[in-house]
Amino acid sequence: MSSETTESTGMIDLLAWFETNKQKLVSGGVIVLIVGLVGYFFNWKTTQSELDASDALYRVRAAASKAEETTVDPANLLKVVSDHSGTAASGRALLFAANSYFNEGQYAEAQKQFESFLTGNPDSPLRSSAMYGVAACKDAQGQTSDAIDEYRRVASNFANTFIAFQAKLPLAGLYESQDKAKEALGLYDELSLPTIPASYSMEAGSRRETLLKK
Repeated sequence: MSSETTESTGMIDLLAWFETNKQKLVSGGVIVLIVGLVGYFFNWKTTQSELDASDALYRVRAAASKAEETTVDPANLLKVVSDHSGTAASGRALLFAANSYFNEGQYAEAQKQFESFLTGNPDSPLRSSAMYGVAACKDAQGQTSDAIDEYRRVASNFANTFIAFQAKLPLAGLYESQDKAKEALGLYDELSLPTIPASYSMEAGSRRETLLKK
């Protein structure tokens, strides 16, 4: 019998015993201890599940790196998602899978996975990356109007963050493609402020100069 089976059986026995004797336990004040033990067990199981999921994700990515694959097979990443559903690592695996699909040029499938992450992880700090991913997928599929809306949403919802700066560059590029020079220049000006990281301000400055010469 595996250790996990033994632990699960033991917990079932403990809960059954508790149910049978709860009146005596309440009168004796022991209920607090039992509840604490039950809470500890479930916290331990949650922590162990997270560790197992993180290990599975690491092994998938490490195997791809060892094989010198440029992109991790999204099918392997999605297996981590299904095998470890509900863990933080499964959410990360889903984002990695979406990114792999994008790198393979499967933009519609990548968008599907990014959107799946957003649906299943409403409070995740990685939502900004997933939202940017949706915008990039629509951009890559030539859905210009929708991509503009998505990039603007990222820039607005996560103002003054790196992901917002990142979103403004392709957004400005799409405005240029629509001959909306004023809107594009406005974004380049925002990204040229001294408070903006150099990697973005330099790119924005270069694009601004090129646009003004047209």
